[in-house]
Parts: sequence; C-alpha cells; structure tokens
Amino acid sequence: MKTLHRIAALAIAGSAVIAASPAMAATTTISAKTTSGLMLTGMPKTLKPGNYIFKYTNTSGLPHNLMVGSVITPTFDKGTKSIKVTLKKGTVPYLCSVPGHAAGGMKGTITVK
Repeated sequence: MKTLHRIAALAIAGSAVIAASPAMAATTTISAKTTSGLMLTGMPKTLKPGNYIFKYTNTSGLPHNLMVGSVITPTFDKGTKSIKVTLKKGTVPYLCSVPGHAAGGMKGTITVK
C-alpha cells in the first residue's frame, strides 16, 4: 500500500511539472465573424506574443476565409473554421483572400507587442 501511495504521489508531482513546462504555453482563442456582406468583426487591434486560435464564424452565405499572417482557413459560406497561429512581436496582417473582399474592407493589422 505504501508503494502505491508513492507511485500516485510521483504521478501527481510529474503532472504538475509537465503543466508548468514552457513547452506547454497557453493558447488564447480569438472569435471573429462575418454575419453579412463584407463585415469582419471581432479581430483585435493589439495582442501579446504567443499562441492563438482564431475561430472564424461565417453566417453570411457568401464564401469567405480568414488569413492571419500566412495561415488561412478554407473558404466556406456557412459554419466555423479555426486556425492556430503563433504571433511574434511586430505587425501581422489579416484578411479575407476571396478576390475583392480585402479591397471591400475585410482586412486589417494586428500589432503584437
């Protein structure tokens, strides 16, 4: 019984070390959406360096996608798609790459500082 308690204690201690490991950095989710036309809402102006999931919801019925830096969702007309992006200090562009959509206003930049 004493051995079992030691094994359990080591397992718990081991998990705390893994959870605190820098390799397991937290990921923040950003929710953006398009509900009609060429309106893209929910994109932040500034963020800190780190790992992010951009969860993009399109209910407009028009085909859209979301590109953050060089990472892009598939183009779709209804539903939600997500991308994982690691942001470093600097400026990161975002846009919808469907022809004419960025020119229509579906674009911007995020300052990472």
